Amino acid sequence: MSHPIMYAAAKRLRIAEDRRSAARERAFRTWGPKSVTAAARYARSVLGDEAVTLDWEVLGLLSFEEHLQAFASLGTIEGQQHLELYYTDQGGAERLLLRVSCVSCTSQHVHEVTSLEQLGLVLSQTAAWSSIDPRDGGDL
Repeated sequence: MSHPIMYAAAKRLRIAEDRRSAARERAFRTWGPKSVTAAARYARSVLGDEAVTLDWEVLGLLSFEEHLQAFASLGTIEGQQHLELYYTDQGGAERLLLRVSCVSCTSQHVHEVTSLEQLGLVLSQTAAWSSIDPRDGGDL
């Protein structure tokens, strides 16, 4: 038969785990929407009114309140390149990044996005450019 202290320790551990789990769930319910709202606001300030069309989603779960993060998919071009915008706010330092990844390989490039023009410059160096270049009648 187990000693009563072992049962008490197991019970205390279970109670603490349940509390942490509940706190994490409560935080996620507020942290997720806060991340998406912050991403939408910051993207609009960097990219202009066109950014309201981005569909932001919560990305993972880090330390609540200190690190907001979300992403918006820009799509996959010709089945090869996948483009995503990432928003992060760590301690008040907001950043917007474009991640260009290869669907069929491990190649990946990340570029900081500081303006709509600069995003266009980065896009002009991707396979996506041939389908969006306004000079060539590009159309998404």
